[in-house]
Amino acid sequence: MVAPGQPKDGLTGLFAAVTNTLDDAEAASYARVLAKWDSEGVDATTTAFQVLDTKASGLLTHVSMMIAGLGICAPLLAQHRIEEIVIGSEIIVYLMIALGCLRCLSVRRVAQLEKASVNRELIIKHELYRLCNQATIYFTIVVFISFPIMLIWP
Repeated sequence: MVAPGQPKDGLTGLFAAVTNTLDDAEAASYARVLAKWDSEGVDATTTAFQVLDTKASGLLTHVSMMIAGLGICAPLLAQHRIEEIVIGSEIIVYLMIALGCLRCLSVRRVAQLEKASVNRELIIKHELYRLCNQATIYFTIVVFISFPIMLIWP
């Protein structure tokens, strides 16, 4: 168990969240930071985060469906070792894109809600989402081109 006042990251943070073991000082600090955050009028920033979250979750849905589709098609389509490697590589690329989408959906700790930190996080999430979106578009084209090639492959 983590002593009061200690950071709760990783498994200890998960344990604290599941068992609801927040001490009174931590709960009061959380409420103060959120009240300050709300009073500063950060509607534009909050809206930008919400839009990014919505877009990232939609992209994650597409990526998840592509991973599932590739997993189902692999035993039906791959008749040669090279085809298995190609489909496995495609799944790995989509898994990396999914990690990027999950990073776009990650939530910051309340103690890190200073304005400069929040603006930097918004920029990072926006650029990461843009990269994941472009990678998904181009790689989906590659997958759709590779399927007919694998079907006519000797």
